Amino acid sequence: MTNTNLPRYTRGDISEMLPNIKAQMARLGLNVGDTETADFDRAFELGVRQFQQDRGILCDGVLGPETFSELEQARYQLGDRVLRFDPVRVLTGDDVVNLQTKLAGLGFYPGRIDSEYAALTETAVKELQMSLGTKVDGVTGPQTLRGLDAINRNQDTGNLFALQERARVAASGTSLVGRTFVIEAATTVVDFQNLPMTDEQSALERQITLDIASRLVGRLEAIGAGALLLEGDAVEVNRADTLGASAVITVTADVSKSKDANGVATFFFGHERQSDLNSPTGQRLAELIQGEVVARTGMLDCRTHARTWSSLKRLRTPKVHVVSGYLTNQEDLESLQDPHVRDAIADGIAAALQRLYIVEDKDPQTGTLSLDAIRALS
Repeated sequence: MTNTNLPRYTRGDISEMLPNIKAQMARLGLNVGDTETADFDRAFELGVRQFQQDRGILCDGVLGPETFSELEQARYQLGDRVLRFDPVRVLTGDDVVNLQTKLAGLGFYPGRIDSEYAALTETAVKELQMSLGTKVDGVTGPQTLRGLDAINRNQDTGNLFALQERARVAASGTSLVGRTFVIEAATTVVDFQNLPMTDEQSALERQITLDIASRLVGRLEAIGAGALLLEGDAVEVNRADTLGASAVITVTADVSKSKDANGVATFFFGHERQSDLNSPTGQRLAELIQGEVVARTGMLDCRTHARTWSSLKRLRTPKVHVVSGYLTNQEDLESLQDPHVRDAIADGIAAALQRLYIVEDKDPQTGTLSLDAIRALS
């Protein structure tokens, strides 16, 4: 969670903190202009935007709490500090990501690569230390890192978390009967607090997305699946993990300063420049939902994207964030206010959930799978 007490800087601001921040960003290979000035100028704004884009966070050119949090993460490379599990203040950083990636590649770490040196990472380090014959304390210091670097890279097995995700899907059969899905609506108020949405827009988003989510829940229940509907600030962070849910679908709508911005987009946990961090199930499901919704509604295809948003990485259950359109675009708004379009979106998501479990050579063409056909598969 980001620290909202941190300062917030935008273009035109002047602060004695900025030279140090510029120097840190320059060390990361970013072009931030003159690192010795205290001015938030155009060159620095472009550097901030590049950093935000690289980190998969909101790219607004503003140096705010989320960007400060990512800068703090980027401070450390593996070996810069000793890593140990502290349940009160869990260590986070790029060094932890690097460690988790290496441990996952060697088969020791089965969890999501989330940058947190929590209990699961400590356990993986202990297993590594047992294999190395070194002191088993769960602390990643120089000795453990030397042993890690000395391991034969031919033992690399890939991301164990990703392999397990794929295996669970492949082994679970084609039917949706008995599966549990968590469906969320109107979570912008909690997931994207920096998004400038008026009270009127928030109310409209809640009305539209809750209706889409309710239609989706009805379809899933009609074919024998369990579906839990959560909305707005009532969303429970780890509910899906507790229930052992197969997936989480979050339905929201977007706003923009530009009235021309329009279209449908889906997001899953991952990083566009580090695909080995991606949730394979989340990615596949996002691609299926994107294709189905676009085919059934005719809305603009704004594609599927990997993001490290906390709303996507905070649970183990695969999650897809569905942006159903822009409330600030007249054409999108008219579409979203049409109950037939909302039906089409719900149909598309339900079809995508079913297609996730169908063997590839029997996968139907996008936009053709009906509710009756899903019932037949069940």
